[in-house]
Amino acid sequence: MKAVIPILCLLSVAFVIPVQAQTTSEFGFQIHPEKLLENTEGIIQVFVTSNELMVPKQIDNLQAISSDNEIIEILDIVDGNDQFSKNVLVKAKKPGITSIALAAPGFSSKEISIEVSNNNNHPTQILMKTTPEKFPIDGPKFGYVAIELATTGGLPTIAPEDISISLETPNNDVIKLKNSEVVISKGEYYVLTEFEIIGTGDAIIFAETEGMNKISSIVNVLEATKPLQLQLYVYPKYFNSYSATTGYAIVQLIDGEGVPVLAEENIEINLEVENPDISINTSHDFEEITFEKKKLVIEKDSYSDYTKFTPRPNLGEFTDQAEQSYNMFISTDDFLTKGDSFTILHDEIGALEGEGPSVTEVLPFLTSGKQEIIAVTYYETEIEVSRQTGGSTQGTTNRELVSVTVPVKAKENHEINISSSEIDTVNPINPIMQKGESAVVVFGQTGTVAPEETMELYITDNEGVKTEQANPIGPVENDIELIVEPLIPMILAEKEFPTIAFLEDGSADEAEEVETTTEDDEDEDPRLGATPFIDDAILTFSANEFVDTDSETITKNQPYAVMSMVSKELGTSKLSFQMSGFDGETDIVSHTTDPSEMFLSYPKNILSNSKTSATVQLLDSIGNPVYSKEDMKIKLVSNNEEVVKIPNEIIIEKGEYFTTFELEAINEGKIELALLSENFDLSKYDINVVDVSPILTLDLGGTMNYNERIEAKLSVSIPEITTSLSGFEVEWLVDGGEVRQFDEVTNADGIAIMNVIANDKEQVKITVLVSGNGLSSSELSKTATILNMPIAEVIEDSNEEQVVEQVLPMDTNTLIFIIIPVAVGGTIFFLKRTDRLYTITEKIPIGDKIEEIKEKISDIRDR
Repeated sequence: MKAVIPILCLLSVAFVIPVQAQTTSEFGFQIHPEKLLENTEGIIQVFVTSNELMVPKQIDNLQAISSDNEIIEILDIVDGNDQFSKNVLVKAKKPGITSIALAAPGFSSKEISIEVSNNNNHPTQILMKTTPEKFPIDGPKFGYVAIELATTGGLPTIAPEDISISLETPNNDVIKLKNSEVVISKGEYYVLTEFEIIGTGDAIIFAETEGMNKISSIVNVLEATKPLQLQLYVYPKYFNSYSATTGYAIVQLIDGEGVPVLAEENIEINLEVENPDISINTSHDFEEITFEKKKLVIEKDSYSDYTKFTPRPNLGEFTDQAEQSYNMFISTDDFLTKGDSFTILHDEIGALEGEGPSVTEVLPFLTSGKQEIIAVTYYETEIEVSRQTGGSTQGTTNRELVSVTVPVKAKENHEINISSSEIDTVNPINPIMQKGESAVVVFGQTGTVAPEETMELYITDNEGVKTEQANPIGPVENDIELIVEPLIPMILAEKEFPTIAFLEDGSADEAEEVETTTEDDEDEDPRLGATPFIDDAILTFSANEFVDTDSETITKNQPYAVMSMVSKELGTSKLSFQMSGFDGETDIVSHTTDPSEMFLSYPKNILSNSKTSATVQLLDSIGNPVYSKEDMKIKLVSNNEEVVKIPNEIIIEKGEYFTTFELEAINEGKIELALLSENFDLSKYDINVVDVSPILTLDLGGTMNYNERIEAKLSVSIPEITTSLSGFEVEWLVDGGEVRQFDEVTNADGIAIMNVIANDKEQVKITVLVSGNGLSSSELSKTATILNMPIAEVIEDSNEEQVVEQVLPMDTNTLIFIIIPVAVGGTIFFLKRTDRLYTITEKIPIGDKIEEIKEKISDIRDR
């Protein structure tokens, strides 16, 4: 007997792919319109988002709460124009800022900040600007205050009537207001006044008018480096008590670094001379030194004063010393002082006359643009004199020759020629040395800048030309910048406005260096800031379509130049200016309460094959929402109509401030959407359409046996987002099996399941087609090979006497050959010994099958 050996096959097909991890969903939103006006209604479009992409997932049981119902009231929550978004209907009730809290099951809660604006053209507040805001110690001594009317939105507006404004400051020791009350006249929108600098420190200016909030502005007047002191200079240093020569005492106010500084108020100074030997004469009216004036005054906004002095004639008769040193000192209130000294020789020599030789002592001076003391020139020479050195020997006095410095008097009036290497810094005024005098103070007409390098003075006397290095203190021209800016806080379009021009020392350096400073920077140079114009010049402006202005004549040492300009159009323009070595540009920004801008609000990314809302609203020049004064047609133009479908034209009706329309995304891509309307600048926006295709995984589970259930499990995920998707439409195609049950859409976890019974084919092919949710469709197929298919059985007699062909009856439970070869038995024995049989029989009921086979063999034998 020959038998066909049956083969037991175990087949399992499963594709195991991890399902996308589940995370808490995030809210996305878009407000329509994005900027709300009081007493109007709007919509907050809420959707699911991940990685800035809209996720096509439903939001169930959305809750929205306003933190302030007086500002924003929640009216209702309704479905959006698609099945995935929700619209929160709100009413903006009054101006202010509040927040809307969003929450829903399975979502992270979110808080949205919303500002409600008001719209009116009436003045509800005042604005203030002070110029300059910072004053250096050597700069201009007055500034400007501008007060301006504005709407609640902060735009300049015209006064409907005369409006009186009060000004005050508690810092009357720092500044003095020119006016305590100013008036913005009907039809105007600003007023200017001035303040005077009278001290140092910070000063605050308050402005107030009826029905509006009180406002303030701070002025910073820099202080000189402490401590301030009075420095005395005495020239010449040598006098002769028998020649009746004169000298000069000069007092300067200097800062802690030894640099002259302008006095904030008059400083009265007393001069005194210390008697080297008071025992010589005890009479109170005996004065060794006589002064032209003993009381000096450094006047406010100056830094020096001087006087002439003369030692008493024949002073040597009152001492037996050959020479004496005298200390001259000064006394005053509230300042440190530093004196000087000089020497009087008591040698009985006659007066020397001539035109030299000269000595010039330079003094530090400010480039103030005024006449300042720059030096003292005096005549003196060295001679040898015979002086007694002790007692006498045999009636002869012991003497020795000594070199001494003695003054030389001018034989007649004559001019001393002094010139400068930097005439723009100082132009010396040639002094006249009077007959019989030996010293003279040198003045110079100072400029307003100091040289970058050292400068020299050239003095001509009877010995030729002598050179001395001068000591000017002032701004360096390369460090100065020309500033041009409006004097008022904001410019009203098509109206006149004031502009100021001034020089600022230190601006060029600050532009080149980036330093970290604190509010209380002790290293700040108090000499940097506004400085007078350094030369006569003409300030000119380049042609500009937005601003109408004229040139301005500038005078040397002028602190400011104030000009009137006219704003011709609404918008922003760079106004270029030039002035003898200086140039630059300033931003001129004009505003209006009328609509001046179209603004589009829309989701950042839109899914292809979906629809969403977009809103166009009107804004004023600073971005506040504003109503249309007439029906306004806006044309919408896309540079690619195959990506997004949009209406050709929309209308914002008179009395409204926005309109909403639909964006229909067709294909993936990016478009530029242009908004065009008469009397408005072109507005352009980029809209991005994203085509996201779902990633499918298909797992096949079950025994894969004939006439048994196969479970097909579909999972949907998208790499671009981290939120699982639901609601996808699933189309199942099955070849080789009988469909028993299937899901038409994915569930909340993005899963759909179908059950199939294998029928008469050896393979079952399952295909899924997934679409919807605004995403591109995707397709995936899997094939399962079926095990234990029914087959024909042939029984052959070993003696070849009889061939019996028997087809075993088939049922739904088993198909197997009727003869079990010894090999199968051996295999089962092996599996049992290795403890693997139980595992297999758990999955495939082999024991039951064997029992059934035994019964069938028994039946055959009985027949």
